[in-house]
Amino acid sequence: MEKILSKIKNLLDLANNNPNENEAIAAALKAQELMAKYNIELDQLEDKKETSEIVKEVYHQSGKHEMKKWKIGLAGIIAENFRCKVYSIDKQDIVFYGYKDDAKIALQVFTYLYEIGNKFAVRYYNKCKKEGKETKGVMNTYLIGFRDGAAEVLGKQCTALMIVTPKEVTESFDEMTKGWKVCNSTMRLSNDRSAYSNGKSDGRDMATARNIEG
Repeated sequence: MEKILSKIKNLLDLANNNPNENEAIAAALKAQELMAKYNIELDQLEDKKETSEIVKEVYHQSGKHEMKKWKIGLAGIIAENFRCKVYSIDKQDIVFYGYKDDAKIALQVFTYLYEIGNKFAVRYYNKCKKEGKETKGVMNTYLIGFRDGAAEVLGKQCTALMIVTPKEVTESFDEMTKGWKVCNSTMRLSNDRSAYSNGKSDGRDMATARNIEG
């Protein structure tokens, strides 16, 4: 067990301090898998006082043009898979609320999928435009597909590993958010079915370990 604990610590260090995005995310997912497999809690890895601290990790929305509304749904999927709660600030920034390592990893994975999803959506839009196809709402449709594809992969992992958000995190979040309003993330979609299916396929690919590991 000491060897397992040491391996998880090393993976979490790699996830939090690696400049290579793909390697950091791969390490985060592997640490999560081992913790679930061996029923290891965070307080077994570090000082209990430090790991029991509930923190907020924030994704700051950039000023550049991006499709933004889809990020709320994506963030919810990521939060559930990494034992966190999530909320948005003024429909812009995304905040992951949970234990320190959980929230950091959730932010990393979200940033990766959100930014690459936007990049792929622009690429698909430009392809449609070049081919003379209708482009109104096509990026939104692609991104909904991308989100659903990622959710399919991560949801299976979450169920298989029996991942549950810690009671302390849930209770603290519920107390903090009393009276808060629910965001409206309705998006205008196109009738391009291929946009959704292409997005879903790409979302599945980007959320699988073999792709995240590079």
